Amino acid sequence: MAELYLIRHGQASFGKENYDALSELGAAQAQKLGQALAKLVKPTQLMCGSLNRQQQTMDHMLAGYETACDVKLGLPVQVNPDFNEFDHENVLEVFNPDFKNREFMTKHILSQKEPEKVFHKLYRKAVMQWLGDHSTEYSETFESFNQRVNHAIDGIIKNANRQECIVVVSSAGAISMCLQQVLDISPIKAFELNEMMANTAITRLVFNEVGDLNLSYFNNFQHLSLSDTKVTYR
Repeated sequence: MAELYLIRHGQASFGKENYDALSELGAAQAQKLGQALAKLVKPTQLMCGSLNRQQQTMDHMLAGYETACDVKLGLPVQVNPDFNEFDHENVLEVFNPDFKNREFMTKHILSQKEPEKVFHKLYRKAVMQWLGDHSTEYSETFESFNQRVNHAIDGIIKNANRQECIVVVSSAGAISMCLQQVLDISPIKAFELNEMMANTAITRLVFNEVGDLNLSYFNNFQHLSLSDTKVTYR
């Protein structure tokens, strides 16, 4: 059986001008992830999306892995934008056109008593609207997002040897699209899984010689809990 490990990126820079970068904690989470993977797997392929937070997670994960193993993996990292997250900023802007003014949105959210909870509620409402809306205002419809992620997964399965161990760093939304197909669940259920996914959590899938893909486990973040590293979801 071949193994496919889908990794969510580390904590990004919530509330900062550039969200698409790991926080200091996010970098530490990715290091702990790499140290844990060194005890579990020997990758044959490494892949990630093209977003900064995804590539930075890969870099810190590899640093942790190679430090723990005291050996260089020597594998190239294949960058595939199909593993990128959907454009949550665009989804929020369509939901509330006032949020096209990024400064206004940031100030509005950060001025609240509990900014992360406020953002989460707005984000959830915007995503729920996006799931069933085919508006041309979106830079990418939900349907297109789902198709591109699963096209990338199908490509991995089609081209992989059956004894391979493939590690992919992606994002929660993209990983949930893969799980929607594997578990045959609704988009809403898939995004409920999205909301449960911790930063640097590991989801393991396996597939056989005919390409049947099955879930082994989901949202494993023991590498954070066992190392007393803070668990985050945003």
